[in-house]
Amino acid sequence: MIKFLKKYHKWISVIVTLVLVLFSISGIILNHRELFSRFDVNRNLLPSDFKYINWNNAAVKNTEKINNDSILIYGNIGVWLTDSTFKKFKDFNKGFPKGIDNKKICKIHLAPNKSLFAGTFLG
Repeated sequence: MIKFLKKYHKWISVIVTLVLVLFSISGIILNHRELFSRFDVNRNLLPSDFKYINWNNAAVKNTEKINNDSILIYGNIGVWLTDSTFKKFKDFNKGFPKGIDNKKICKIHLAPNKSLFAGTFLG
């Protein structure tokens, strides 16, 4: 039994250490999300379950009509301005910090004085 432990102790320790280091790195990244939020991973590098197809994966959560021919569409893709027929889209993300986490819009509110407020994932 001692011979077995001496022989395999090193390799078991290497595997356990590798697992602990990977858990530590992922924990640091997940617990300091704001620090890493400006870095994006191209969706072409991700598995097909993470790709936006036909507005899936909460790409669009809701809309906010701002006048008769202008509608804001928002969700995990940020904010886009479109017309009432949904034919033309214009990027409306100017002013948000860089990084997709900073463009995850939870709610847009149009105030009575026509001011727009966006509630994002991080603030």
